[in-house]
Amino acid sequence: MTYKGTMDSALLITFLKRLIRDSDKKVLLVPDNLRVHHGKKLKQWLAEHKDEIEIFHLPPYS
Repeated sequence: MTYKGTMDSALLITFLKRLIRDSDKKVLLVPDNLRVHHGKKLKQWLAEHKDEIEIFHLPPYS
């Protein structure tokens, strides 16, 4: 997926929806520490889709 502009929570959730839609197994994702990867909207969405996707955050400055 390509996009123009700035990554925000709505765009990230759209991307994640596409990932889980195209996978027949649980998606495991390791993102960088962009602020949007830790936002409230994302955490809420991930909680609602915990059977479909899980995110493992890297430690800061890794």
